[in-house]
Amino acid sequence: MLDILIYPVSGVMKLWHLLLHNVFGWDDSLAWFLSLFGLVITIRAIIAPFTWQMYRNSRILAHMRPERAALIAEYDGKYDEKSIRELQQRQRDLNKKHGVNPLAGCVPALVQTPVVIGLYMALLRMARPEGGLENPVYQPVGFLTADEVQSFLAGRVNNVPLPAYVSMPAEQLEFLGTTRSEVLDFVLPLFIAAAIFTAINMAMSMYRSIQTNDYSSGVSTRMLKIMMVLSVISPIFPLSLGLTGPFPTAIALYWVSNNLWTLLQTAIMMFLIQRKYPLTDEFKTFHSQQRADYRETQRDKRSFRWNRTKNRILMLLTPWNAAKLHAENVEAKTARVNKINAEKAAKKEIVEKRRETQRQMNKDAIERIKKRRAEIKAKKKELNDAPSDDES
Repeated sequence: MLDILIYPVSGVMKLWHLLLHNVFGWDDSLAWFLSLFGLVITIRAIIAPFTWQMYRNSRILAHMRPERAALIAEYDGKYDEKSIRELQQRQRDLNKKHGVNPLAGCVPALVQTPVVIGLYMALLRMARPEGGLENPVYQPVGFLTADEVQSFLAGRVNNVPLPAYVSMPAEQLEFLGTTRSEVLDFVLPLFIAAAIFTAINMAMSMYRSIQTNDYSSGVSTRMLKIMMVLSVISPIFPLSLGLTGPFPTAIALYWVSNNLWTLLQTAIMMFLIQRKYPLTDEFKTFHSQQRADYRETQRDKRSFRWNRTKNRILMLLTPWNAAKLHAENVEAKTARVNKINAEKAAKKEIVEKRRETQRQMNKDAIERIKKRRAEIKAKKKELNDAPSDDES
């Protein structure tokens, strides 16, 4: 099923290779090398408008957050049909007023992820033909013919074959006319550069997320924490995967060019966003209050855990007070759990009542549609059964 993803990637590479080799007359290896950069330019240029829309929507949604929070607070605890319809309509009006589309942020990921998968599959099939490199049986890969696959396998950059990779067996490297040290000397700086670009990209994304993070959303806050961890771990992947996995030189070149494009694009778009849509004073005040409330909640959690741990330590040091300290821990935990459960139960009750109202609204809408269809059908039948002028 994923084979279909190979076609757009191979088609773009083929067009760039034909342009550079057949039109401009450049060397075949150089044409294949530059076609990888052409692939990056083509794909990223196509999704650049969607990426800008994502940045813009993200900033506008941040600006809307104080208004949206006030709107939700106004209807907090209301679950009747009139209130639900009013809230939905006012939310739609708010989106329309600011000209925001909540789904626009999904487009870049939906476009780029299949491209990355298709690229890896295409390059891996080209670099590892059926029968092995010693007795290759060249097969078409997407829009690339068997002759073009053979031409790609013969391509070299700095005397390093495009299909070669560091962990490739020595006999295959010898067949390609290179050695592991030559491949390592060429790709290691590329993987290091890819790791550096990745780290900078993650740092900029994290900075942008910290500026506008929604601390009232547990999902958003957890995602920010995950991003902080990934910003440390993600630069390791280009190095570890590139040096230990079957990642051909061609993929190393793609990683560097793609991450460099991302770095420049992110820097430019962040600058433009800050110029065109600077954070408002209203949002800064609202965001600061949200962050303060979140930090206060976290302090309460840490205080509760520390008191419980302290009592456990004292139970070991003063066994004669163990019963009293244990009772304090149980009492504190019970009070905390009851408070949390009461808050959750109150919220759940409102949510369930709203869902029930929404389900009834949906049923009423379906009944109205059925009734309307029945009326239309009856009118059509009445017209069909009416005698014509000739019969009358």
